[in-house]
Amino acid sequence: MLVEIETVLMVVIAYVIGLLSITFFNKYKASASQTVAQYESRFKEYEDMLVDMRVKLDTLELRGSDVSQVSQETGDVSDANHKPKAVRRSLEQEGRGLVDYVLKLLAEEPKTSRQIETVIGRSREHTARLMKKLFELGYVTRDTKTKPYTYAITDAGKTMLSQVASATN
Repeated sequence: MLVEIETVLMVVIAYVIGLLSITFFNKYKASASQTVAQYESRFKEYEDMLVDMRVKLDTLELRGSDVSQVSQETGDVSDANHKPKAVRRSLEQEGRGLVDYVLKLLAEEPKTSRQIETVIGRSREHTARLMKKLFELGYVTRDTKTKPYTYAITDAGKTMLSQVASATN
């Protein structure tokens, strides 16, 4: 009878210890998941700040490299490539260096938007908007027979690249 009481007592003690361990583990797990959620929200906030800073940096780089000429007869503002002000502004939004870089890539060989996205390190949406602008400005052609579209540089794009190269020399 004494052995049975000791056995029952040991089982009860083991059961209580198990319950306490599970309770402690669940509380620790809940606090750890809250900490992870806090870190994830901070990470997202910092990532958004970095994206904003990158856009601002592109804008500053563009302003620094933008060579403007003021026509004395008309007062019209045009850049070194003699593009109208509205066209220059649309390129400024993307960053002139990025546009030149993409055109240089396309001068080597036609590429898909996915290939361009990978090389320039921008999002799919950002790359799509950039390529749409370049297409609308006539700097690239778009092969709509393929999915995703394949882009190639046009003569106007090559002319722009040569003007940029001569301006930097």
